Amino acid sequence: MRIYGKIIETIPEERIVKIEYDGRLLYLYMTRKVFKDFGPYFYHNPYIFVDIDNQPRKYGKYFVYDINYFVKVVEPTKRERKIFYDIFTIKKGVKKLLDKINYKMFLDLEFSLPAYYQSMPHVAEIVQYGIVIEDKDGNIVFEDSNLVNPKKKYSLNSRTLKFLSRTRDEYDNAIEYIEFYELLEKIIKEYNPKIIAWGRSDMLALEQSFQVNKVKPLQIRKKYVNIMQVIKNYYNFKEEMGLFQTYQEMSGEQLKPQIHDALEDAMLTREIYRMFKVRVNDDIKRSVK
Repeated sequence: MRIYGKIIETIPEERIVKIEYDGRLLYLYMTRKVFKDFGPYFYHNPYIFVDIDNQPRKYGKYFVYDINYFVKVVEPTKRERKIFYDIFTIKKGVKKLLDKINYKMFLDLEFSLPAYYQSMPHVAEIVQYGIVIEDKDGNIVFEDSNLVNPKKKYSLNSRTLKFLSRTRDEYDNAIEYIEFYELLEKIIKEYNPKIIAWGRSDMLALEQSFQVNKVKPLQIRKKYVNIMQVIKNYYNFKEEMGLFQTYQEMSGEQLKPQIHDALEDAMLTREIYRMFKVRVNDDIKRSVK
């Protein structure tokens, strides 16, 4: 049920606000996370537009309605409305971002880990990549994955190999970093894609790899899309989100125990992107109605 009203009182210790709605006073309850996110706005006693449960429940000495999510937080002023939060504006911005992307490169990298008994500063090196390129119509036009030999051979320590479920012998057929670099350079020139990855780690690892291997830095920062952060902002999540967990929650599909494989993770990132884009478009359609 969607309602709106002016906040009359905030009860921080109970995470409750009292609002006036349709000639009645209602008590609205928030989870700890929601109150932390939106509580700073309540000092202004704004109008809030929220979706709540249809029926109240007893909470301490109050009968409260649980807030499912915020739609808008507005402070009317004499000159104009000050909008603190507007979910529809956020959703339109995300839809615009997703719609304008043509070629997409879904990228996942695996890095070396510090040894169990590290005696020197650790520099993470790329030891595997997974790349999936999709055109504007969603068709896969390129797919590749390979193990990559790190510059410092001790980067292939037992901890790294165990994490990747790999053996040292498998790296006898690995490519050298320069081959990965040249492939990445060629892809950027040929497709000019947005680089879509889960989190910031891949971008930071790429930029660091240019320095470690003393090659000309590729301009990737403006091409990079952290799809995890986009989804977090869209749903107003504050906690970090795991790739496998997010895929399972969005798809309803239960995956086998996670094996750290760059191509598999790149494919999962692609599937999450595709499911998320469908949800965004559906949300916009419902909001317009």
